[in-house]
Amino acid sequence: MKIDKDAFEALKPEEQAKIFYQSSFEEKGELFPYCHSPELFVRSLSPEELYLMTRELDAEERSEVLRFANVSQLLFLSDIECWKKDRLDAKGFLGWLDTLNESGPARLLAWLEEADYEVLIGGFRKLVRVIKPQWEYAADELLGDEPYFTLDDQYYILAKEEELETVKQVIEKIYENHRGRYAALLESLIQEITDEMEEEAFRKREMRLAEHGFPDQETARRIYSPMSPEEFERFPLKRKGAGTPGPKDAAPPLQVPARWYGDRLFLDRVILSLKDESEADLEGIQEELVWLSNKVIACEGIDLTSEERVRQGVMRARSLVNIGLEDLSRGDVAAGRKILSERWLETIFRWGVRLVHESAAEAASVAADYWKSGRQHLLDFLEEPHHSVFQGLFRPVPLYRDAAVKGKAGPLRDFRSLEEVSRTRKQVREVRAAHDFLAGQFKPLFHRLNLVAGKGGRAGAAVKLTALAGTVFVHFVLEGEPRDEAVKPPALNKFLREAFEPGAGEGRRLKPALKEKFLSRINAAAGSDLRAFWDSAFDRLEEELARLDPKTKIDPRFVAVPLLSAD
Repeated sequence: MKIDKDAFEALKPEEQAKIFYQSSFEEKGELFPYCHSPELFVRSLSPEELYLMTRELDAEERSEVLRFANVSQLLFLSDIECWKKDRLDAKGFLGWLDTLNESGPARLLAWLEEADYEVLIGGFRKLVRVIKPQWEYAADELLGDEPYFTLDDQYYILAKEEELETVKQVIEKIYENHRGRYAALLESLIQEITDEMEEEAFRKREMRLAEHGFPDQETARRIYSPMSPEEFERFPLKRKGAGTPGPKDAAPPLQVPARWYGDRLFLDRVILSLKDESEADLEGIQEELVWLSNKVIACEGIDLTSEERVRQGVMRARSLVNIGLEDLSRGDVAAGRKILSERWLETIFRWGVRLVHESAAEAASVAADYWKSGRQHLLDFLEEPHHSVFQGLFRPVPLYRDAAVKGKAGPLRDFRSLEEVSRTRKQVREVRAAHDFLAGQFKPLFHRLNLVAGKGGRAGAAVKLTALAGTVFVHFVLEGEPRDEAVKPPALNKFLREAFEPGAGEGRRLKPALKEKFLSRINAAAGSDLRAFWDSAFDRLEEELARLDPKTKIDPRFVAVPLLSAD
């Protein structure tokens, strides 16, 4: 619930501070104009927090906040705003100059003093062209009709009309306060090679961002390297007093809003139990989590343009640490507390990654073993919930199909618990067992489906696993043997008469004795328990057929399970 602005303004500074630090970044921006100690509040924020607080403010409000920022904060903001991936962005650089210029000459000059030489040259080069005529009378010939300005009748600075005023105001301030730097900047804009300057600027930017826990993408992605039991045992333990993994002179970590944490995890129970034992361990773990979250964010390219992206990075870090911790501790809080005190969070995270990737590897093996034409054809063959389960596991970072959503395609999100990993693995193994059974019983089946897919068809679009399973059951009931051929409509009428009995209310249900007889036969042939898979197939048969009249001719176009032939 948002606090009333007048009520906030009436509070004492220490009371304001308590509310300010507990508020979301959007709320911080709204409360800032009413703070009694604006400089203290701004400079107490980490650079990441300051960016998230100001990103949605209008230009005037943002400039007002940055009047109080320190140079470290300004450098971080420019490292985010002036770049698109590995290239300086003209629009972003111009916008940053405009923001600093509106913040006042002190902040602009402070940033210009500390900014990398290569950034200034590379950024201005994208906005202006500088000429220095050898003779004054030659200026008119060189300038033509392009918009320009000159401060000394020696250097002529050309820029687009819509960009000229901002560039002029910034260069004027450099000219007024640092005449030597003004000349050096303009001479460099005439002479320096842009690509070389930009590459060096990017290298220095990466070094600075790494100090905030944002390594380059290649380095960051190593956190998704699954950790084997042998690697885990060999990895060095924490040393008491060693501190967190970040650089010793790094900026303070991001203060994560509690509302980002979402559902209470096993990890939270363990962290809560640390409060009474070791405040130092607790602070270190919370700081480690921030560094780990920053690496997750860096994996997709450092993008702090929305609070949602940052929140997702924090949540993914927490979730995979939680999965690893649950497994390593066997769900015991005391054991989990010991592990958090001794092990780096990144190793626990990578243990959780391994567990999730094992499920993904099992899903991939089904496609590799039975669907030579690719994973998409396996997805086409599956229906919900298995379609979404496999779809999530085929993502670069495997995602979980929310089991709370029944029937329809469930939303995909990060795995959060060991139970979700186990449930998913069970579903994958159900599909694997169904494939194994069908391939064993009907050897030409997948060869035939792959032939269709290999010719550019969508094998699963015509044949679904559930429909095929229902077809096998119908033949078993009618003929005593499972078969995969499409059922003729008259045979389906017979099945409706023989396989169903009155159920609860007005509905009908499959006879339990027939289902048990079939499962006994199938499980014996498969050598494994396929009950969960076949139960879902039985449910689908009842959903499709229970209300059909056995005495009425059935139109194949309106029946999806089982497979029906046209005649």
